Amino acid sequence: MCAVALIVWMIVRAVAPVASVQIEERSDSRALSSALAAWTLAPAPTSVHVSLATAPAARERDWLRALVGAGARVGWSGDSIPALAIEVAARSDPAGGERAYVAAPVGSHATLSDAVGLLDTITVTAGANALTIPIASGALDLALGSQHARAAVPDSVIPRQIVVLGRAGWEGKFAIASLQERGWKVSSRLRVAPGIFSTQGTPGALDSAHTAVVVALDSSAAAYASAIIAFERSGGGVVLAGDAAVAPALRALAPGRVGSRVPAASISFASATPRRALGFFPIVSLAGDAVALESRDGRVAVAARRVGVGRVVQLGYDETWRWRLAGTGDAPAAHREYWSQLISAAAYRATKPIAGSRATTVDAAPLASLYAALGPPTAAHGTPAIAGARLPWWMLAALAALLLMEWGSRRLRGAR
Repeated sequence: MCAVALIVWMIVRAVAPVASVQIEERSDSRALSSALAAWTLAPAPTSVHVSLATAPAARERDWLRALVGAGARVGWSGDSIPALAIEVAARSDPAGGERAYVAAPVGSHATLSDAVGLLDTITVTAGANALTIPIASGALDLALGSQHARAAVPDSVIPRQIVVLGRAGWEGKFAIASLQERGWKVSSRLRVAPGIFSTQGTPGALDSAHTAVVVALDSSAAAYASAIIAFERSGGGVVLAGDAAVAPALRALAPGRVGSRVPAASISFASATPRRALGFFPIVSLAGDAVALESRDGRVAVAARRVGVGRVVQLGYDETWRWRLAGTGDAPAAHREYWSQLISAAAYRATKPIAGSRATTVDAAPLASLYAALGPPTAAHGTPAIAGARLPWWMLAALAALLLMEWGSRRLRGAR
């Protein structure tokens, strides 16, 4: 009778809902995965608390969220989980590659890897942490200790031409030369004299099917304002250089107003900041949605904003050609890189998928996703019961002993 009573008690306990369970997962997700699998095969607990050293994988996180949907109260804690995040964007640059933007606790040392191996080690700073990756294979993995964040390689960018409009001069000549040397296809229409223009390529094709960015070198580009505005509103990119934004028609696109020209702060390009030897038009009264990209002595030299679906970059410098010609070291290469970055920041991005580039397991911000799925961390609630529908080992031993005693009792009675 004792054995039968124990069996009945075990059955009742197995089918009864578990009041509260706690899982402590310190090294990997095996304990949590096992518990989730057990809860799936038996009545789910009414209250769950998970203690974590790392954010759970997307599969376990979604499983816990499903428990919430089933009516269970799910909480978690994990003060040591690092806040990691990674975003990867294809570069709008003839050189190709990707740009990875990473976030982690300030001062930490994170590693960035792809499917082949380690790419770089990052000492995280308080500002933007961005890396240029010429070639990546598979998903990018940002790791700090045992915590990982993964992002898929983005689609590739279909190249489009650059259109340069303005007055003929040294700035237009060397800006075009630098972009072409970098690999950009450039069309231009430069005003030589009243009614006389120097034309290259198809500068009239101001549509996103052919053009990525239009560069207005100076205020004379206001003659094309209606076409520039229509192109930007269709998603195209615009670079307003020098005093181009002075024109009322283009002022509405600009991140800010054009201030009085500031002379060069240095007579030499030899310093670590060669653009101090350039004069520029400071960008003042920034629009509320504008972002300053470069400042000099408290004045904004480069700013950007989104207008509708397009992007606009405002460049205060109007004589960058002096840097290319008078700069020290590999100044032409630095000038090319600078102009290419400006174009990339504004460019319209037509993309096409890369075959096999999508990662099967992507979790770009694990801790943020955990907060989104389960809310903020909480203290453990209640006294934990046994996880899932598992029964203590001693019950099996007790049952076996009782059955053995019953069998022995019957044999002894028969011996009399």
